[in-house]
Amino acid sequence: MAVKTQVMNWSKFTVEEWLKQYGAYIQLCRMKSGNEPDDLGVNQIYWLICENNKDVALRKGMIRCEIDDFEAEQVRKLIVEVRSSKAICDSAKAAVQLFIEKCVRGMSLDQLDREFNLSRSSINNMIYAGKYYLAGHDKRLRID
Repeated sequence: MAVKTQVMNWSKFTVEEWLKQYGAYIQLCRMKSGNEPDDLGVNQIYWLICENNKDVALRKGMIRCEIDDFEAEQVRKLIVEVRSSKAICDSAKAAVQLFIEKCVRGMSLDQLDREFNLSRSSINNMIYAGKYYLAGHDKRLRID
């Protein structure tokens, strides 16, 4: 009996798009009463309404989920690997974490500023550094 293995196509999206897609995937799972993490603080009714109005034009901040369960699991593994890696220094982890928070949760710089108590320019620089660090750390990822 042949076992079919799936191979992740990381070139499908940029690193930022993968994280945004993962955020959209988590939101859809939460609406469907899935068992995904529930710490994003997203208004589920709003996303349910948006999902039901598929023929209406997308709003500026709305991401339509285009990944499947396997791809979402691979992105989750990437995030966990980066968070638990001993090869990455703490300052780089903080920058990568801010980049991940911004993309997955869809937060603006002002929201990040309020939550993490850093200046807007510091957050912007850390997000930029985190994006490039993550893409450099994992050569499968591409940036725009």
